[in-house]
Amino acid sequence: MEIQSLNLSDRQKLVLQCVIDAANENKQPFTVGVVRRMKAKGYEITEKQCAYDLGVIIRTKDTHVYSMKFDNNPKLWIYEAPKKTEVNS
Repeated sequence: MEIQSLNLSDRQKLVLQCVIDAANENKQPFTVGVVRRMKAKGYEITEKQCAYDLGVIIRTKDTHVYSMKFDNNPKLWIYEAPKKTEVNS
């Protein structure tokens, strides 16, 4: 998946990259965790803006991001990398 080829705004692409980075560290961040990662990279974003962007991301095809909510806890944002399939020719 190439992030630049997705139909997302620049900020949404940065948010998606933060979710992917968290997944590479075997973490599943809450919205607040994504906001902290964005701020650590030097970007200003509110929790509300981030939640909106994450909502757009999970509805966009080929992002491989989904959300999960347990009981009264905040939503987790989970990135699952696509499995590579072998082509036998």
